[in-house]
Amino acid sequence: MKKPQIISMFLLTALLVSCGQTAVEDPVTTASDSTVTEPVETEPEYIYPDEDFEGHEFVFLNQALCSWANRLCVPEETTGDLINDAMYERNSRIAERFNITITEHNVTKDEISSLIRNTVMAGDDSYDCALCPIDNLSSLMTDGILVDLLTVDSLNLDKPWWDNDVVGAATIEDRCYFASSDISFFPFEATWILYFNEDRFDAMKLEYPYDDVREGKWTIDRLYELCQAGTSLNGQDSYKYDEERNVADYGIITHGQVVQALMFGGGETLITTKNGTPEFSGASDRAYRLFEKIAQITGTDGVSLDRDKAGGQDTDTKSFCRTAFRTGHFMFMSETLGHIAGLRDYEGNFGVLPLPKLDEDQDGYHSMIATWGTLMTTIPASSKDPERTGVILDALAYDSYKNLMEPYYDTYLNQKGARNDDSADMLKIIRDTRIVNTGYIFGWTNSVTGSLTSMLENGDASVASTIASAKESIAANIQKTLDNLK
Repeated sequence: MKKPQIISMFLLTALLVSCGQTAVEDPVTTASDSTVTEPVETEPEYIYPDEDFEGHEFVFLNQALCSWANRLCVPEETTGDLINDAMYERNSRIAERFNITITEHNVTKDEISSLIRNTVMAGDDSYDCALCPIDNLSSLMTDGILVDLLTVDSLNLDKPWWDNDVVGAATIEDRCYFASSDISFFPFEATWILYFNEDRFDAMKLEYPYDDVREGKWTIDRLYELCQAGTSLNGQDSYKYDEERNVADYGIITHGQVVQALMFGGGETLITTKNGTPEFSGASDRAYRLFEKIAQITGTDGVSLDRDKAGGQDTDTKSFCRTAFRTGHFMFMSETLGHIAGLRDYEGNFGVLPLPKLDEDQDGYHSMIATWGTLMTTIPASSKDPERTGVILDALAYDSYKNLMEPYYDTYLNQKGARNDDSADMLKIIRDTRIVNTGYIFGWTNSVTGSLTSMLENGDASVASTIASAKESIAANIQKTLDNLK
């Protein structure tokens, strides 16, 4: 078993290269021991547009508070916190370059979409960019409330400083109304992952799963095996978790959305695109096999503890799952990456992992971005100058891509509990494999997803009839969206 160690400079360099930093490659030694230096591939220099926006106040509409992901975008001042100060300096650089000020208007999550709609309907251009919850996007897109980002020439959405897989999934019929980048860390931190308790693994003399991940052997069967090994209810009702008097040990603490995360991790996203047109794909034998394995985990007493069934609730400042995980009674917690911030003062040792594959034959891992609450970058249709907005957003995204990942990793990988090279490796895999639930965002599969979640989290995998009855309505939902977008 690998014990926590300070992150190596070699790995940190590799991580930074993956996030846009450049590094000199190691020299190649030939058989005759002579050294040949390979040419270093450098990324083309970013060409900032020569623009003076004459003191324009660039305003983000943003969420005020969030307990499970970092909503920071426009820090008011430097505080000594690495991420806060790096963002403050980024904004200062872009503001000076284009002669603007960058501010934000903060409201609750539930107020954002209605505020976007109301300002557009009133022709009010108060907000240059709205960070909008992903679950509120569907009607805003089809009602013409948002700008098609592909019409904004100053946005380079095909470049690596934008999340290309997200943009690709968001693009329907050559239209794209939302995107994500590191302007805000929210989309990264809203990605579903697994946390595991290294101390429990040590006590049980179990190997950490890091090498399973690297070797492509991290499967849902392996997750179930480890959860089952760590379960000991000791006579306690599995759904009556008591933080103060708990005597039971559990496999995993999570909540209902983990069903979607496990589906996506196993490569079943319900929607595939053929010849540019989305269609339903959830009725395959492979999908049914995955559903059975999900039900085995979520429906077995003690193997999984559902936050909602246990009476737990999250607030803007406290997470039930995170609080329970800190007690040491759980092998795993499945939640979004943003919960890592709430474990900074945790005294135990933990690691992070991607969601498992269905089997070893699956081509790579898939990490689902949360379908509720994730803030995506949009431009309200009332914007008087979308090209100006595009110039500023693109520059902010590029600067973030170049300069924010080092302080991010320094903040969360040099803390007690997760300060190891293995966690850095896992975060890179998670970052490189993020995907969005297109069917849920556009509202095509919401009903069947809700039914699948309800059944699977109760251990019922007999979902064939549910899926069969949903096919026609999903096809109709897709067609309605395509018609509206036209």
